[in-house]
Amino acid sequence: MDREEAKFLLMFGSIFAGVGSIFAVVGIIVGVNTHSFVSSSVKTSGTVIDLEGRWSNDSEGRSYKLYYPVIEFTNTSGQPTVFQSNAGSTSPGLSKGEQVEVLYNPQQPNSAMINSGFELWFLPGLFTAIGSVFVLIGGVPLVYAVPKLLRGNSKAIGNRQ
Repeated sequence: MDREEAKFLLMFGSIFAGVGSIFAVVGIIVGVNTHSFVSSSVKTSGTVIDLEGRWSNDSEGRSYKLYYPVIEFTNTSGQPTVFQSNAGSTSPGLSKGEQVEVLYNPQQPNSAMINSGFELWFLPGLFTAIGSVFVLIGGVPLVYAVPKLLRGNSKAIGNRQ
């Protein structure tokens, strides 16, 4: 491997590992925040009162509809609270009148989520997984390039003396 190839691998690996590190850190932070929310939340039962439909377009311009459940529950102070799920799907996974388990912050009842693995853990899992793959893809070229460049620099330094 010549010096130019090693420099390219160093640049390629650094970019991939750097971007991957950012994604992984974001995933870990979101995961820690989700864990904190879950551990400090109150569980209760809620009812799906509506399915809010929103149109969206894919990268090729095709339209599709996403359904977001609207949930009503009664908080610990006896107040009815309504929130819309952050997770939408192309087919309504829930139906009006269906009971779901809800997690909410007692100090902020509007910050509520459906207690489902997908809604709680999909985003942190996705970011952490993508970040980890990018770090691995970037790490392999770095493992090959750095020793080659270091050996090349030590030879150059030795020749100057």
